[in-house]
Amino acid sequence: MSAKTQPPYEPGGASSGASHSPSYAHYFAIWGWLVALLVGGTFVSLLPLSRTNVILGVLSIALIKAILVALFYMHLKYEKLAPLWVVVLFPLFLITMAASLIFIGKIIGY
Repeated sequence: MSAKTQPPYEPGGASSGASHSPSYAHYFAIWGWLVALLVGGTFVSLLPLSRTNVILGVLSIALIKAILVALFYMHLKYEKLAPLWVVVLFPLFLITMAASLIFIGKIIGY
C-alpha cells in the first residue's frame, strides 16, 4: 500500500480543497480585525466602568480574538470534527481542573 502525501499548504493555492483555502487578502482582513479588537480591548480597559465589567469586556474581546486565531490562522475552520473536539475539550478539562483546585483550596483554607 502506498501512502498518499498531500501537497504543502498554500493560501489560495492550487492544492486539493483550494476552494476552502483562504487567500492572503483574507489573512490581512483577519489581521485587521485582530488589531481592531486589540484597540477595542485597550479602550474598554480605560472606560469608567466597574472592575468586573472591565474584566468581562476584556475577556470577551480576548475570547473573540482567540476564536479568530484558532479558526483562521490554525486552519481549524476547515478541519474535520474529530480534531476540533480535542481542541475544545482539552481547554475545558484544564479550566475544570483549575476551578476545582481553587474550590478545594478555599475549602481547606489556602
